Amino acid sequence: MEDSGLTDVQRVVIVFGRRYDFGRGEGHALKVRDLALKMFDDARRLGLHGMGPRERLWLEAAALLHDVGVSVGGEHHESSKELILSSEELRRALGPLGLKAVAWIAFFHRREPDPLEHPDPEWRELLKSECGGAVVRLAATLRVADALDRSLLQAVEGVELERDGDRVLVKAYSRGDASVEVERAREKARLFERAFGVRVEMRQVPKRSARRGP
Repeated sequence: MEDSGLTDVQRVVIVFGRRYDFGRGEGHALKVRDLALKMFDDARRLGLHGMGPRERLWLEAAALLHDVGVSVGGEHHESSKELILSSEELRRALGPLGLKAVAWIAFFHRREPDPLEHPDPEWRELLKSECGGAVVRLAATLRVADALDRSLLQAVEGVELERDGDRVLVKAYSRGDASVEVERAREKARLFERAFGVRVEMRQVPKRSARRGP
């Protein structure tokens, strides 16, 4: 990844992630980031949320760092959260609130636990705050994006959201077979449905028929 053009915050996040090889490699981290940010932008365009640059940055950082805990063992979602929370460089870059938000978004990237039911006192306090709902929606977005690189092969090249009332179609563009990724994303989309109040449908679309810039 070229570091030119990165903001100071993005640079700090990338350096931190590289220290742990992003848990499952830089390719996976960058792909999940790209898919998550495209979903965020599409969802905003479709009127599903009013989140802005602050929340988009939180999602970007969490997408890059969600797997760093793989490198230290244990339950990797818990390890990722603890590594993020213990980093002074990330705290300085993101601020105290941003650090907590990114840590918990990364923690909830797995299908379980349920952020709406998770009993951790620190999480309950954040959930009740003004940014709690945003963190849940960002975690829901990250879950789907992460699932779309289930194989770690970057089989899904791009994603596009379309809306018809309370139905959201997630189109996963690929040149080869991405059925494993699409099925996994379908399974992990339940939180997205609850967080955004929609029904989600997943569809694999051959890359050759995609519009420019999916």
